[in-house]
Amino acid sequence: MEVESGTVNLVSKEGDSFPVDTEVARMSELVKGMLEDDSGDDDDTTEIPLPNVKAAVLKKVIEFCSHHKSEPMTEIEKPLKSAVMAEVVQKWYADFVNVEQV
Repeated sequence: MEVESGTVNLVSKEGDSFPVDTEVARMSELVKGMLEDDSGDDDDTTEIPLPNVKAAVLKKVIEFCSHHKSEPMTEIEKPLKSAVMAEVVQKWYADFVNVEQV
């Protein structure tokens, strides 16, 4: 199995490229599978095209995964003890999901 170090470039639907730590990128099962399929290449940086993912969404996913790597989210107890996210998970995660729906 490939060493989980280095960088991979995730490319959005619009063609925007996001350099991401390989360990963070492997949190996505899709990207993890693509990296394993690409493990024979000798390139320093692998480029993973994600033609169905908009740049804005990819940016948020990368932000979430990067934070999760340094501070994993506490497990959410079921049934929920509260409808207020800040009482269920850490503040960062509660703030992250508290976005205006458009």
